[in-house]
Amino acid sequence: MTKDPERARVTILDAAERLLRRGGGGTVDQVAHEARCAKGLVHYHFKTKAALLAAAATRLGERRRSRWAQAFQAPTPDAAIKRSWTLLLSESRDGTIRAWTALLAQHDQVTDRAVRLESASFSSAIASAANGLLEQLGLAPTVPIDELGLLLAGVVHGMGLELESGMEPERLQGAYAAAWLGVLSLTQPATR
Repeated sequence: MTKDPERARVTILDAAERLLRRGGGGTVDQVAHEARCAKGLVHYHFKTKAALLAAAATRLGERRRSRWAQAFQAPTPDAAIKRSWTLLLSESRDGTIRAWTALLAQHDQVTDRAVRLESASFSSAIASAANGLLEQLGLAPTVPIDELGLLLAGVVHGMGLELESGMEPERLQGAYAAAWLGVLSLTQPATR
């Protein structure tokens, strides 16, 4: 383990995230083993397991928002939706969905608060991206944009859980496209 405190902290967070991606938060002992450090070093950087998991949730949430924002920055709305579908498949394969689900299953206030904040930020980011796509199409939502963000975040998380449970991606891809058609039904021509 490195003597650089920030590098040690990142190494511990990386270890916790790997354990989350495998389907659970693990114990502090397991995180220390995965990080190849002493349990005391984990407690030095994160006073409690909840603090460690909250930090992991924040970092995972920030990375997800960044990747989803990039996916939606496509030359056309159709390309953005295809990129977002590809990202959803990638999150299923790389364990991101599993990690997020494991964080949701934690029952402590510290982790729960971090997860709620990141979920709200994800919904806002999806809302902003969807609004941008609708603007490209000359459309405006007929429902508040934050509600549209909640709907789309729910679609993303629900589809992710379906993929996690073993649903064939081919079956879900049409449902994902249908969700976007549903979004279009909640629009009207934009007034200029």
